Amino acid sequence: MLIEENTVKAAAAVTAYRRGAIEAGGEIWAQPIVLKSDAITLMADKMPYELRISDFFQTASDEALPEVIIIGTGAKQEFIHPKIIAEAASRGVGLECMNTASACRTLVLLQGEGRNVWAWLWP
Repeated sequence: MLIEENTVKAAAAVTAYRRGAIEAGGEIWAQPIVLKSDAITLMADKMPYELRISDFFQTASDEALPEVIIIGTGAKQEFIHPKIIAEAASRGVGLECMNTASACRTLVLLQGEGRNVWAWLWP
């Protein structure tokens, strides 16, 4: 088995997480953020259960869609409506909800594999 170090080159890479704070893009974020296409933006004041399909795809063209969208819901895992997951799947995008610690680990792993992944993260 070949073991190599994966280095994430994305400007929006998550480098650390602790409850209440996400370190990404060289800054520490204490508010919810969106990591999308090597950019970090602040999220509108919404909770995970308030997300709608338009929150994910309003500015994306079909060619620019990610393989996976990861939703980190804070300290506790929450789920979004199954219709949103089904709509994302119909566009060829996987959508996964997990606590933010797990979401950060998964994001780093997928980015290290060179996969196109977006994330919505609550600290």
